[in-house]
Amino acid sequence: MLKNMNRISTLLIAVALPVAFAAPSMAQSGNTLGTVVNGNTTTVFKAAGNRGIDTEKLKTWNGFASGHPKVASELAHNPALINDDGYAKKHPQLGAFFSAHPEVRESMAANPGNYVAIPPRPGE
Repeated sequence: MLKNMNRISTLLIAVALPVAFAAPSMAQSGNTLGTVVNGNTTTVFKAAGNRGIDTEKLKTWNGFASGHPKVASELAHNPALINDDGYAKKHPQLGAFFSAHPEVRESMAANPGNYVAIPPRPGE
């Protein structure tokens, strides 16, 4: 019994020590958006960088989205609607936006998470 406890203690130290040294260096990169602790597992959510994102397309979309929050929210919850011509016909402003900015639509379809992130609920 004592032998097994020593093995478990050694194993816990072997796992915990590298994690303890790695955690501060990981925490320094990017803004922390939130942390979830579930038992002895901690998940840290960090803001993504903007490398590889065309910020002009994002600004163009944000301009439209701020004036049409319902459409932006619906696209956030169902990004497949980006390619749905029927949805665009039901929302003529979106259809006109995509006609004027086809490059934004293509970029959104390829990487919807860059454009249609679901905002956190209050308290998150």
